[in-house]
Amino acid sequence: MRGDLVSRPVDEVLREAERLVKGGVRELLVVSQDTSAYGVDLKYAARSWRGREYQTRMKALCEGLSELDAWTRLHYVYPYPHVDDVIPLMAEGKVLPYLDIPFQHASPRILKLMKRPGAVDKTLERVQRWRAMCPDLTLRSTFIVGFPGETEAEFQELLDFLDEAQLDRVGAFAYSPVDGAAANDLPGAVPEEVKQERLTPFHGTAG
Repeated sequence: MRGDLVSRPVDEVLREAERLVKGGVRELLVVSQDTSAYGVDLKYAARSWRGREYQTRMKALCEGLSELDAWTRLHYVYPYPHVDDVIPLMAEGKVLPYLDIPFQHASPRILKLMKRPGAVDKTLERVQRWRAMCPDLTLRSTFIVGFPGETEAEFQELLDFLDEAQLDRVGAFAYSPVDGAAANDLPGAVPEEVKQERLTPFHGTAG
């Protein structure tokens, strides 16, 4: 999923979820390119559902979904500060204590090249805070090894991050060029055999 963020108004999503639950669905998966940025493009516009007003933002969506008799699971959530507001809903059993967060890497330089948030220390602090608030929280993530220019030291930063973060489920794949991607023009292409070697520590981990 790539491209500009386009948020569906919150009442549309809640009405669809309500129809699904009435049809027998027991688990709702909230999936988007960046669920934590939900509503930014709509300036968090408020809409009505079941006689109550909800903002078009992640926390309000979760509050609405918690009114339905189904599990709600969040996918592709980036570790922005406002995600902290959703963790209490998980601790209260209103949303499944599960987050799929595409961290991608742990080296600030590589993350910057990927055009992703790079405050790794703050990310670790946030993960620890989330777990303190909701001990049952399960965290899943995916990582890319062999991104152009990735050094051995930066790969070790990734391994150190994983050792400290103690994520519950981890998937990893080797970088490969994608048509039209800016990363294709970056210097320092990592040899294929090195990419495969860097994948070795991930073998046997649950994805």
